[in-house]
Amino acid sequence: MIIQDEERVYTEFQNMASLDRVKVIFFKIYIENQPLNESTVHYAWIKDRTGKAILTLPSCFIAMSLSLYTIFIDTLEIYFTDPSYDCYEHCANDQNCIKQIIFKALIDFTQLELNHTCNNKYHAAICRRDFLHNDGNFGVPIDTSCCQKDLPNSQINVTQCIYSVDQLPWFVPWSKLLTILVSIFLAGYTLNKLINWLLDSIQRYKKLDTTPVYIISNIKRFEVGHSYIANDNYNNPTMHLTHALQFTLCTTIIVVLGFCSYAMQRYPVRFIFYPKMDPHDWPFFLIKIWKSQIFTSGIFMLMIILADIILYHSTKSKRDQQLQYCDVSQRWRYISQVGFQQSYFLVKIYLYDIVDDLKSLHVIKLILDVAALALVLANFILGSVGIFRCAVYMTEVLTLRLRTAFQLNQPAFRFFNAIISIFFTTYSFTFSFFIIVQLILIIQIIFGVILTTSALIVTFTPHFNFIIVAAIPFIHYILQKMDTYIKNDEEIPKKILHLQQTVDQNIDQILQADQGNLDIYVAISYGGIITIDLPEMLQEDHIRSSIHHYIQRLQHKPNHQMTDGISTLTIMYQRLPGNTVHVELIQCINGCSHCPFRSDAQPVLDCIQQHLQETHIDHFKDRLTLIYCPIGNRSDGSCIAIPEQLYQYLRYYLPETSLNLGLILFNIIIIAGFFSIYVLTTMLDYRDATLSSLNTTIANAPAIYLATIICVKNLKSNPLKEDEIDKILLANIIQYCRGYRLFCTRGIHFQPYVQLIRMTFMDVGHSQRMDYIQRQPVNDLNHSTLSNNPIQSTSIWATIKQQIGLAKPTNGYMSINED
Repeated sequence: MIIQDEERVYTEFQNMASLDRVKVIFFKIYIENQPLNESTVHYAWIKDRTGKAILTLPSCFIAMSLSLYTIFIDTLEIYFTDPSYDCYEHCANDQNCIKQIIFKALIDFTQLELNHTCNNKYHAAICRRDFLHNDGNFGVPIDTSCCQKDLPNSQINVTQCIYSVDQLPWFVPWSKLLTILVSIFLAGYTLNKLINWLLDSIQRYKKLDTTPVYIISNIKRFEVGHSYIANDNYNNPTMHLTHALQFTLCTTIIVVLGFCSYAMQRYPVRFIFYPKMDPHDWPFFLIKIWKSQIFTSGIFMLMIILADIILYHSTKSKRDQQLQYCDVSQRWRYISQVGFQQSYFLVKIYLYDIVDDLKSLHVIKLILDVAALALVLANFILGSVGIFRCAVYMTEVLTLRLRTAFQLNQPAFRFFNAIISIFFTTYSFTFSFFIIVQLILIIQIIFGVILTTSALIVTFTPHFNFIIVAAIPFIHYILQKMDTYIKNDEEIPKKILHLQQTVDQNIDQILQADQGNLDIYVAISYGGIITIDLPEMLQEDHIRSSIHHYIQRLQHKPNHQMTDGISTLTIMYQRLPGNTVHVELIQCINGCSHCPFRSDAQPVLDCIQQHLQETHIDHFKDRLTLIYCPIGNRSDGSCIAIPEQLYQYLRYYLPETSLNLGLILFNIIIIAGFFSIYVLTTMLDYRDATLSSLNTTIANAPAIYLATIICVKNLKSNPLKEDEIDKILLANIIQYCRGYRLFCTRGIHFQPYVQLIRMTFMDVGHSQRMDYIQRQPVNDLNHSTLSNNPIQSTSIWATIKQQIGLAKPTNGYMSINED
């Protein structure tokens, strides 16, 4: 066999072999310009014992480590030609003959038999590796055969190389088994934690009458043993369609990812990125498992979708007929969270019950207790009994939904209802455990990848020194951010609860004060919709109407037009002797402290002055929003809840104190980008420099840490002191209690493009007659539109047309669209 352009190829081979990082060189062999089609078989040149260890890694280890071993590998393309034109063809059906030809050609090419080739720097060999999906298992060796020169003056026996297969070390299958068991346990434990966290979050969202609230105090229900999770939107027809969509998407994603996790561990050759494999078709058993999963989950998804469609039409029909719709499936019973102590105790109780059943000869009860113990033990090993409780809860939710949709209420169908109820319960129970298993597989593969990758890095630590040193500050920052998020999730509710007495005291001081400021927030949005946000002292219809008239007047004063956003109108009041109140305008909506159009605000001031003089403080207290709401009457004390709208704002959107998951993920992505830049840039020099050495790593460490500090400096926020956080929370809670809503519903209300259009085309200096405005009624005071007056059209494009001359107002006014 002759190599095409052998001198160039050999030079390239020498350059690769001289690199310190390269331990294995895979040969991509072409014979007569046709690739050597041997499926998962690859020939390679290995260097030292490290190269042998890398080449003989089990397939599952390579796949689970995401082919991280490729940093030690390079590839060389070799084109062979057969000068005799028939030598290779005669061996086409003889695998041993092909192996002998390839081995001999590669030995000659790499000059393995010459003493000066290696220059005594390393011990090289030519090897053949067949990547099998089950290599590394008990009793399954790793199919590897090598040719090497044992003595300086000896010849390589190629025939002996072909039949020599290395023995599998005893610890390889045990390591694989321990990795699987540990990752399964961690997956079950993590899934149990996630389920408990999710259901605990769901239980914290309640409704008091019609007000959604969030429980901020600790929920202790170990004494009760169970709780009920209610679906308050069950009577909403669209929620059934939303549930069908969510169920379909979640089930599809879980089934696909679960199967990928199983396939990656059962048939890892398909998931080896390097060298490129050309395995045969998927095994029949994997295809059979995939089809059975698709069939089982597909049927159940169709049942749920059909049930949701039936519930949608039923609920919509009852709502159209104004009938009260109440169903048992609105509330589901869920056993409370239990720790390992309760799990041990539960297993012990089942054992005692089984002994009692044997003594009393209760056969049926004995069978039920043994079956329950088997399930509890299985789930207990996977991560406490919480997973089993979750599966039972899912079964109840799905069963009641199916029964509500498909069962018939007539007494004549009682037997039919019993039969389909048994079917629904059995199928839901099986499907719930199927989903739990898929979730465990998904989480288990994550832990498996982490464990395997960590093991590979630990095994070849000297070669990962630079990456380890560079990754330490980034990992530290990510862990710190996650700890901050978890701590913030726990501390914010505690701080809100701790401020309860302070909030009450501050509210009393505000209401009983003889002097103070009343802020009125006004927002205008596209289409001329005005929203007026008033405190508890001004929440009256006639005051809102007066303020609305004032805003309409001020809109067409020079330099006093409201742009899209939130403006503040500040009024100062002072209680004087004789039950009189003095009211004064401090700031208009344009921010003027000495507004030249103060006279236009006089009707508003007179209205507010009269209201404050005639209204008692108890009336103002009735206008306050209840913040701390007691819920329940349990043995561990009442739970305290706050309005859900306020909690969501304080927890996730309040500047400087809140921290949401989106911001955490954004920071992690940015940090991962910085780290990737370091690693990829380092790889430019990695082929020529020995960056894996400890000396080089130590020399580069200061620069790495300096660059890291500079990168994360702008992403790190200066932590606030405890008293500063309390002041910020207190101010926002008092705002909400007094009746303000714009700050937590709209935030920074900003529409830049509409604002640019308004400032460009709105008439700044023209003053319109205002006597017509005073005669206009105001219907919707909280969300009234400026289009119901002659000052502004409903569409902003009408204003633009008038400014550029395409439309003319009638009698000096702009066109009016009457509702």
